[in-house]
Amino acid sequence: MKINDQSYSLPSLNAESSKKGKTLDKIVAAAELRMQNAASHSIADMLQNHISAMSQGLMNVNDGVSMMQIAGGTLNSLNGQTEKLSDLSVRYNSASLNSAQKQELQSEFNRTVESMQQSIDGSTFNGKALFGNDMTISTGESSINGSLPELSPQSLSIDNQDAIQAYRDSLAQASSQIGSTITEMVSASDNLLTQISSTVTAKNQIADTDLAKVISEYQQSTTKLNLAQIAMSHQHDTLRQTIGRLLG
Repeated sequence: MKINDQSYSLPSLNAESSKKGKTLDKIVAAAELRMQNAASHSIADMLQNHISAMSQGLMNVNDGVSMMQIAGGTLNSLNGQTEKLSDLSVRYNSASLNSAQKQELQSEFNRTVESMQQSIDGSTFNGKALFGNDMTISTGESSINGSLPELSPQSLSIDNQDAIQAYRDSLAQASSQIGSTITEMVSASDNLLTQISSTVTAKNQIADTDLAKVISEYQQSTTKLNLAQIAMSHQHDTLRQTIGRLLG
């Protein structure tokens, strides 16, 4: 085997030896911890279960926000279409129109109502209709409740502007409800993130020393120390041979 000609001093050997000793202490401490600290294992497992529950709660809240955002987008579309219904109603009730013109306005009114209903029916999340249903979002330790009215426009009539205005008011109320629910969910999400972060920190503080890692470090220190000692011995032999030739 070829020995590296790099010089090794006694202080460097002492340092490597000290490092090896400290690593061995870590291995002993880790082994003792595994034998004596079963309670810490139990606490760590409990904290991990808590982290998992809160993480699932966070996913639930995020899904809830997505549901509200879909519903909010539908309401924005319905608001625009309700404005169109109102305009059609005003025009329809003009005394200057003949029957054919009123029929044309009625047909457009009906098509708009049908489009609005399709928007409502198409507002789903994971196959569940959003409008006309209650929802409960579990955050783990608590829950957030919300509901959206059915908001069907099928009963609206082109000659009843009061009903159209009442429908518009219902849309505004539903939009306000969605905003409040989203605010509550965002607040819950922030709280869960804070709790998850602090619980992860607590779990890491009581986690076991990585025994495999320190054993690897010990083996590396041993190898380096052995090579250093071999090289040091080689240097001494070379020095003795040189002195012998000079004195010879």
